[in-house]
Order: sequence, then structure tokens, then C-alpha cells
Amino acid sequence: MLNAQPEYWHLAVYRCAMPDHLDSQRERRPTRRFRDFLEEEVVEFPVHERSPVPGSPATPTHGPTTRLAYAFVAVLVGITAGLSSALVSVNTLQLQQILDLSAHQVAWLSTCYVMSAVSANLLLIKVRQQYGLRRFALAFLSLHAVLALILVFVPGFEATLLVRAISGFVAVALIPLCLFNMMQAFPARWRLRGLVLGIGVTQCAIPLAHVLSPSLLASQGWRSLFLLEAGLALLSLAALGMLRLPPAERVRVFQPLDLLTFVLMGSGLALIAAMLGLGRWEGWFQVRWIVASLFIAIPALVLAGAIETSRQTPLLNLRWLGRGDVARFAVAIFMARIVLAEQAFAIGVVRELGGTAQQLAMLSIAMLGGAVAGVLISALTVNAEKLARPMMLSVGIIALAAFVDSVSDGPHHLQRFYMTQAAIAFAGTFFLGPALLLGITNALQHGSRELISFIVLFGIVNALGALAGPALLGTHNDWSRAVGGTTLDAMLGTSRLVAVIAGFTTIYLAILLALRIRRRLAELWGQCAAEQTSQPAPAGTPIAQSIDSRWRPPRPGNALAAAFTALALLGVALIVAAWYLPVSSAVDLLRPPG
Repeated sequence: MLNAQPEYWHLAVYRCAMPDHLDSQRERRPTRRFRDFLEEEVVEFPVHERSPVPGSPATPTHGPTTRLAYAFVAVLVGITAGLSSALVSVNTLQLQQILDLSAHQVAWLSTCYVMSAVSANLLLIKVRQQYGLRRFALAFLSLHAVLALILVFVPGFEATLLVRAISGFVAVALIPLCLFNMMQAFPARWRLRGLVLGIGVTQCAIPLAHVLSPSLLASQGWRSLFLLEAGLALLSLAALGMLRLPPAERVRVFQPLDLLTFVLMGSGLALIAAMLGLGRWEGWFQVRWIVASLFIAIPALVLAGAIETSRQTPLLNLRWLGRGDVARFAVAIFMARIVLAEQAFAIGVVRELGGTAQQLAMLSIAMLGGAVAGVLISALTVNAEKLARPMMLSVGIIALAAFVDSVSDGPHHLQRFYMTQAAIAFAGTFFLGPALLLGITNALQHGSRELISFIVLFGIVNALGALAGPALLGTHNDWSRAVGGTTLDAMLGTSRLVAVIAGFTTIYLAILLALRIRRRLAELWGQCAAEQTSQPAPAGTPIAQSIDSRWRPPRPGNALAAAFTALALLGVALIVAAWYLPVSSAVDLLRPPG
């Protein structure tokens, strides 16, 4: 067999779609073009280009222009994934006043987003492996754009909640697309840097929302937020349609018990998210549904855990997640997400100290600059052997900056917040890339199933931590005001609490780092002892050089290209309308000619 096909003896190839599909290089009939637009190709990739996990695209070699295109799509998709939620979370007070909503109604806008996101995290990875991420992302992006446009002209609280919930599903689909596209933009030796850049792009959404929000709200109020959302969704839809990712291996992974686990675990996590998001506003133990949710969520999660631990092929490998570095560092990630909520209270302190609109704008720009710097420096300095150190450094920076904020109680201290908030924004993005890589490297040592389990855990911990931070710090702030403190004193006290939590988290990470160093030294000592007692290995046969697949992104047909171009132009028009055009002009812009 090897003699019959010597040129392929060193290749491990796989099928990236169902066998009855035609090869990407074969001429397709016009009637099949639209269906092929949603399908994956059938391509044979050499072993060094294939992904270790089914459902993730292969990584062939690209030219400079194609890499630049993938990087552009990654940034666009990452901003779209994060900005829709960020625009709501940083404008809760403004939306409450503009839409005449109560505090708990506004809280629902962010809470339902996280509820759908944590549930989607459980299911989407297997959807991607069996059906492909492309179909899912394109379908939900289209629905999201349509609903956002409807809200511009037919507003309503219930419809807004629906869009927020769909945004959670869309974000969970788009974040991996951002990572995959960014990884395609780098050669193999820098692919980890692309992963760090990809996850960092999504984290720049909140400081970017702070920069964009004043001008958006001054233009058309909440309508501008939805116009920008719809425009970005259409641009992302056009970009993903024009530039395909390399094909991914698809396998049948769904089992009947997966649905039961998803219902139990997804509903339990969604109820916990609802408690975290609304407990501060409705009273932690004063509303019956919050207490009832706790008594429903805990048994549901326990039952789901019991089912998963007894299965041979579980949806999540809870036995592996519950032990070792993964569980310990998941706690650190959760705590880091909590202390990052200090930024919202620091902005409140600046307002209480008499900060002008110009000073608040400068503060937002400083935060965005710090976040971008954190992403770039993290990508440049990432080291797969030293991932715990940047995590510890980041949380230490947050502790020091929060302490400086807590003693800045006069108008003459306003300049300090430019430095401290830029530092916290830097730490937030500098932290996340190494944290993600730490779990991925640990998971890859055990197999693809563990990698999937970690990715799900990482998404859930980040989402719940983003809700737990405002809930915990906001409750402390409300309690401080209730016992007789002023608004400024309460906010400064909250910054002191953040400094204490971040300090303990830094110590915790230092202990974990020491344990990792100790274990690594023991492994090296064992390897040295084994090498001294082992015999020299016989010379092996030379390994043939890898053959590149020469895969290139297929170009869409003329009709599809024209449709994508029209979608992109409409998206740009909506983004421009968000700032410069009145609503009546936006309606005319959407109306077809004639």
C-alpha cells in the first residue's frame, strides 16, 4: 500500500464534510451554489495542518494578503461579539432614564444576555463539531441584525429582552470565529500570539463602548445603539460570507443524554445568572422567585453532575475539571472578573468629584488605550511555559490601582484616575490570554474531550464572573450608603474592597505558581534520572518533509458577491446613520428605490 502511493505515506488526512459533497475544486452547478455557501468543502489536509479538535478549522499556510484579510475579519467579528452587550452594560443609567424603565428592568437587559450565553456555551461546541459553526453563526447574525433593525422603529421592552437573549447566542458563536480568524492570520510559530490577540479583541469592547456611547446617545439616543448593532451585524455577516475559514472535521457527537444534561445544567446556570443579575435590585432574599430559583438551580446542577460523571462520553468531563490546575485557576479567573467591575465605580467617583464631560471622555480613551496595550503586550510576551506569572502580575496591578483609587477623594485627584483605570484596563486584557492558554495547554495533555470541557468552563466562568462582580460590589456600595455613608464614601469603600480581594487573589496565584514550579522541577528531575538509565535509541528513518495542502479560500459566485457587497454597504450606512442621520433619514435609507 505504501509502495502504491509513496507521496502520501507520511500524511494523516481526514474528511471535512459528508462524503456525498463535491470537492471544492470541482465545478458546481449554479443551482447548488447557495447550498454550497452553507456547506463545508471536502479537503485532504496533511497532519501538520489539521486541528487537534473536531469542529475547529485547519491551519494551512496563507499569503500575506489573505492573512491580513483574516485579521480584519477577526477584529470586526470580535468587536461585534462584544460591543452589543457592552453598549448596554455601560449605559444602564442612561437607558433607564431614556426608556423610562425601573432599575430591575434595566438589569434584565444584561442578565438575559448572560443567561442565554452560559446556556449556549454548553451546546455550541458540539453543534460546531456535528453541523459546523458557519451555519449557526450566519443564521443568528442574520436574525440579530433583523431584530435590531425592528427595535429601531418598533421599540419595546419585551422585544429588547429578546434581542439581548439572541445576542448571547450570537456572541458565543462569534467569539470562536474571532479566535479562528485571528489564528489564520499568523504563521504556525506565532499561532499562540494570534489566539491571545483574538481573545483580547473581544475584551476591548467595554472600553470602546465607553468611548462611543456619549456621541451615540447624543445623536439619537437608544436608537443609535441599535443602529450600530445592526450595522456591525450586517458587516460581520458579509465578511464571514466573503472570506471562508478552512474546512473543519465534522463528527457525529450528539447523544440522547446530552439534551437532558443541557436542560438541567443550562437551566441551573441560567437561574444562577438571573439571581446574580437581579438580586441586588430586588433584594437577595426578599423576592420569592430568587429564593425559589436557588432551590431549583442547585438540585438541577447536582443531578446534571451525577449524570455526567456516570457517562462514558459526557457532555462535560466534570471529573477532570474538578481536580488539578484547571479548577484552581478557574477560581482565580472568576475572582479576576469580579475585581474588574471596579471600573464602573471608579467612573462614578469621577462624576462625584465633579469630572466634566471632557474629563470623562479622556478617561474612556485612557481605558481603551490601556486595554489595547494589554492585548498587544500580552501577545508579544506570551510564553507557554510561564503563563501563571502574567496572571499574578495582572491581578497585582488591579490591587494597587484600586488602592490608589480608594484614597483619591478630592477634585485634585482626578488626574490619578487616568493612570489607574488605564492600568486596570491593561491588566484585564493582559490577564485573559495567558489564562486561556494555561487551560488549553493543560487540556491538550489529556485529549480533545478535556479541551472542549475547559473551553465551556472558561466561557461560563467569565460570564458568571462578569455578573458576580457588579452584584457583589454593588451590594457593598448600597449597604455602605444605607448605613449612613455618602455616595462618594461608599464608592471609595468599594474600591478598598476590590483592593483587598485582588490582594488575596494575587497571593493565591503566587501559591499556585509555587506549586507549579515545584511540580515542574520534580518532572525535570524524573526526566534526568530516566535519561541516565536509558539506552541510546537506534537511529530512525528520516522523516519526509511536510507537504502543504495549498488550500485557498474559495471565492463566492458573482451573485453571492453582489449580495455580500450590498449587505456590507447597508451595514456601513446604518453605522453612519447611528451618528449623523435622523431617524426619518434612516428609514428612507432602508426603503428600496422606486
